[in-house]
Amino acid sequence: MSKKAQYIRAMLLCGGAAAFATPARAQTPPAAPAPGGALAQSTIDDIVVTATRRAERLQDVPIAVSALDGAQIQAQRIDNFASITKIAPGPTFVPVKGTSTISVQIRGKYSNNDAPGLENPVGVYIDDLYYGSLASFDANLFDVSQVAILRGPQGTTFGRNAVGGALQITNNVAELGRTDARITLTGLGNAMGQLGIESDGYVNYALGDSLAARVAYSVKSDGGYQKNLLSGNYLDDNRVQSVRGSLTWQASERLRVTASAAYTHRGGYGDGAVIVGQGNLVKQVRAANGGDLHKTLLDDDGETRRHLFAGTIKLDYDTDVGTITSITGYRSLNAYYREDSDGGPLPANYPSINLNREKQVSEELRFTSKFGGPFDFVSGVYFGYEDLYKGIQFNFNGTLPQSYLSVLSPGRVASQFVAGRISNYSVGPFVEGKYKLTPQLSLTAGLRYSYERKNGYTSHVGSSPFYGAPYFVDLGKDGSTNSWQSFTPRFIVDYKPTRDISFYASVSKGFQGGGWVLTATSAAKALVPLAAETTWSYEIGTKSNFFDHFLTTNVAAYLSDTSNLQVRSLINGVLTDSNAGKERVKGVEVEASIHPAKGLSIGANYAYTDAKYRSFQGCAAGGLDCTGNRVPFVSKHDFTAIFDYKLDMNSGAKLAFHADDKFASPYQLIATNLQQIGVPYTRRRNVANVSLTYTPPSGAWDLRLWSTNLFDKTYASNGLNYYFYHLSPAEVASVGGPANADVERLTVAPPRVVGITFTARVGG
Repeated sequence: MSKKAQYIRAMLLCGGAAAFATPARAQTPPAAPAPGGALAQSTIDDIVVTATRRAERLQDVPIAVSALDGAQIQAQRIDNFASITKIAPGPTFVPVKGTSTISVQIRGKYSNNDAPGLENPVGVYIDDLYYGSLASFDANLFDVSQVAILRGPQGTTFGRNAVGGALQITNNVAELGRTDARITLTGLGNAMGQLGIESDGYVNYALGDSLAARVAYSVKSDGGYQKNLLSGNYLDDNRVQSVRGSLTWQASERLRVTASAAYTHRGGYGDGAVIVGQGNLVKQVRAANGGDLHKTLLDDDGETRRHLFAGTIKLDYDTDVGTITSITGYRSLNAYYREDSDGGPLPANYPSINLNREKQVSEELRFTSKFGGPFDFVSGVYFGYEDLYKGIQFNFNGTLPQSYLSVLSPGRVASQFVAGRISNYSVGPFVEGKYKLTPQLSLTAGLRYSYERKNGYTSHVGSSPFYGAPYFVDLGKDGSTNSWQSFTPRFIVDYKPTRDISFYASVSKGFQGGGWVLTATSAAKALVPLAAETTWSYEIGTKSNFFDHFLTTNVAAYLSDTSNLQVRSLINGVLTDSNAGKERVKGVEVEASIHPAKGLSIGANYAYTDAKYRSFQGCAAGGLDCTGNRVPFVSKHDFTAIFDYKLDMNSGAKLAFHADDKFASPYQLIATNLQQIGVPYTRRRNVANVSLTYTPPSGAWDLRLWSTNLFDKTYASNGLNYYFYHLSPAEVASVGGPANADVERLTVAPPRVVGITFTARVGG
């Protein structure tokens, strides 16, 4: 018997013997907050998710999903992608461009590339609108109804590139028959002594019985936390202004129309990266900052400017046998990002500039049956078009001192510009049906066909130490492949011996379309596209409530095999995208909570993830073989403890205390897994968040004291070996370090932040 078969058999035996369940902390259907705001609480029986494109009780959904509702999101101060990851065991956030562009890693699948035409293996859906490009993600969350993390391939109902899983963010929309408003004001300060103010709120107004409007806003002006000792400015600041409006119209008894539009502007300084390791350059930085990772030495502060717009029109038409749903979406992005790429006071690359422009139009038409018998299904089709542009300017404005980087070509005074544009067409019909063989036993089968076609160009002009002769390549022509397609099935067996206990086993396939490498170092390499990535996942799980919901335990065990894994590596000084061959990820995820007394909840999330490359030749210069290496950004052990206590006082007032504490073992930063000075900095131990909320008897306002990263732990969330890991020992010695020298450019997570938030409500 093969090792793979043995592992799957062991998972099935363990799952059949376990009396646990795949947990997901909760999400209620969209609704207005109950009086008391963040103190409102739902029971497990109230939890409803749409993880299968159908509203279902959480414990009835046979997939691994974790979710929070709007009240929990406020109480835990989940206002960006980085904080979203703590709601589920295993996921991590991966900064791509400082605090402005964030990727999410789920079950070993992530992307740290915002180049157009290269897809994200975690599907991101905001108000049912698919966001395919990392450059279009913005981490500002406000007036949110629910957040859900779906783990494992979602290749049927979600489809596009949801190889590792999917992230669903659902914002509040205008609610019929309700007129109310809320405003929050926040003052905060971080451990670097920088202060900030924030405000958000909404107004929901009923315009008669069948029409309602809602306007929500968010403004943030937070001081940065990475001090540039050369300029005196604090980088990685957070200056965001967002507004969103929605209309809901009950056109008839059967037809409901919901339209929404949102705009976000983000500005501020760039990424305050810092370098660690060995060599003369690091010695210079360390002498200035004393080893404090929140102090850096950069020639340029950088700059971030982002303008994002997104709009959707959703139509729901009820028939006697089901609901027809149409979702028409549009989004656009115009972004400018400048950074000091070398991470130190080095004039070699001062600075680099990134330009992103994107437009997307999409349509999804869906039918959800409601036959009322043993069989129901969801079917539909997705159409999408994207026009994506990216330009990168590298400025090599001087010759480095001989002791720093003499191994590179000495003529580095020229600048270089790399640019590319991609047009992406996609279509995806799908169907998934569920049949109840008995009241306890159900079978689910689904299938999706995905087709993607990409055309465009890539070019570079000028010269640098890293690129060859200038070129212009018309992609999708000259005999090169420009389309990718795949069928992605899913099969689930679901057994519920009682209402509170369920077991399931599933097999699913994920598909991530191929693409073009816009930063290829030659015309010949530019004509070789990335192959499509495919993943087969095998999972078992159980979801259970015991002793009248005193104890909730959810467990999932899985194994996934990926072919043609798309990865980004640094080869000869150039970030290069390629196919890594094969990857295997296996793991166990546990979510548990107990409710020992009224208002008291104690929970824990744990994930064990073993993610390795099964085949990865040529992951660095010299044809280095990375087969057997760990996949970057994946902690082997990830544990979070959660404590919530809600007290109803005799006066009618309420107190709520929340605390969560995270531990995550270190993860690799690059695929080579060579000696990496930065890896120990990725360990997260006692990264705690707390809040205390008081609500008076009227529920008209509340006051919350809170802190994130309470114990002021310093850790890196991303990093890159910029110079030396691919050099020979002789070359490393020439730059002032021993043969095992290592220099890494780290992106550092925020320090402790303390704040006070006042919330006022009217109407409702």
